[in-house]
Amino acid sequence: MFCIKVNIDAALLSNNSAGIGGVFRDNKGRFLLAFGFKCTHWDISLLELMAVWALKKVIQDWIFEYNGLIIEGDNVNIIKILQRAWKEFKNNKLMEEDLAFLMEFNQISFNFAGRSCNKLAHLCANFALHGYFIWEYFSSMNIPTSFMSLLKKECDAIELL
Repeated sequence: MFCIKVNIDAALLSNNSAGIGGVFRDNKGRFLLAFGFKCTHWDISLLELMAVWALKKVIQDWIFEYNGLIIEGDNVNIIKILQRAWKEFKNNKLMEEDLAFLMEFNQISFNFAGRSCNKLAHLCANFALHGYFIWEYFSSMNIPTSFMSLLKKECDAIELL
């Protein structure tokens, strides 16, 4: 089976209210799951890292049926830190406890995605400013129309390629 891609992002307001969120898609770009968590912090870089750590709270058993996980974010410094941490783990068999859950996957990749490729995750991080959510397979009646519209727009663009 193929890999799943998850885009992650964080949003931070001047009062230190923050949201972290992400969107899971299959190898064809189809929506699988979206999530968001509200938190309080002052460091956007740490929030981006917290978005990766939050994956362990939302990963469900069916996700392990896929070969691997591609994690994309728009903070190049955090992606580089994660790439180094994963490489060191592969070489030294040492892993930060916060990332140990990733060992359940056959393959892991951390990739930089520009803002234009991370819009849905950014939207989830902003929705998370208002509270926690998990949307799976369109089964939730609470998915905002703005999310659905952007998802449709991105899916339509993929089909044109």
